[in-house]
Parts: sequence; C-alpha cells; structure tokens
Amino acid sequence: MRACHHCHAPIDALYTIGYATVCPSCAKSLHSCINCRFYSPGSYHDCLEEVEEDIIDKMSANYCELFMLGEDTDSREQKKAEAKAKAEAFFSN
Repeated sequence: MRACHHCHAPIDALYTIGYATVCPSCAKSLHSCINCRFYSPGSYHDCLEEVEEDIIDKMSANYCELFMLGEDTDSREQKKAEAKAKAEAFFSN
C-alpha cells in the first residue's frame, strides 16, 4: 500500500505527486527520498537507481526525477515476515 512514511496515512494510487506535494494528513513532503520506492539505506547514495547527485537530507522535498512513491515501511516489513513464515513452514515439512 502506498503511504506517507511520516504518518503512515494511505496515499491514493491516482494522487499525482509533484515536487511540492505534501501529505494530506501530516503536511510533510511526499516527494522525498524516504518516501521513494528506490530508497535503500546502504546503497550508493542510498538509492537503488543510478543517481549522480547525493541528496543529503532524505526527509525533505527534492527534485529527483526518478522519484516514485513507495510502499509504507510497516507493510513492507509485514510482507517480509509473512514470506519468511511461509518459507519456513514449507521447508519444515
């Protein structure tokens, strides 16, 4: 589910996100690294895409053209846990 990283409010898939778009719930910037599906701490510039410019403040709005709103981190962690449980159940038989 697409959601704001800050308040975890769901964001409609049809909602257009520009550089200055803020979350309708908490009014924090949606167009930021922390909300991007490519955000990956530990990767080069903390991004899975090949970005040339390092954005220091990952929480603030930026002008990255590769931005795509990602899933809520809580739902991602839940999906990982469910997949791990299914794999463990499959291989334990």
